[in-house]
Amino acid sequence: MSVAAAVRIASRADAAVIERAASFAADAQTTCYIVSVVDELPYGRDADEARDVVLENLTLIESVHACPVMQEGDDVAQTLLTVARGFGVTTLFIRRGISLLLGRSLAERLLYLNPPFDVVVVGAEDIESA
Repeated sequence: MSVAAAVRIASRADAAVIERAASFAADAQTTCYIVSVVDELPYGRDADEARDVVLENLTLIESVHACPVMQEGDDVAQTLLTVARGFGVTTLFIRRGISLLLGRSLAERLLYLNPPFDVVVVGAEDIESA
């Protein structure tokens, strides 16, 4: 059993998702993985422009005793599913996002794949109250 959070490593908006997942994992006394699917390893094509944010997120991940996982992939939902299965994730936290491909958000696309774990969508109201 483990917990994970799906984040964009170069986004400040995902800090609350990292903290929420790490807190949940600590309460469950289990490992927390912070998974970022990127188009190019190690941190994505735009990492140079967002270097400070990437470093902030990596520092946060370390401070909450979570394990960063960077995975290259084109299909974010499918890649998250594969990574989560590989790490034995039972709960995956993800930030609520806007609808993208075919009118579906990342969370919707992931749920469409029928994952063998719980998906917790963290919305703006949850982030503000955290």
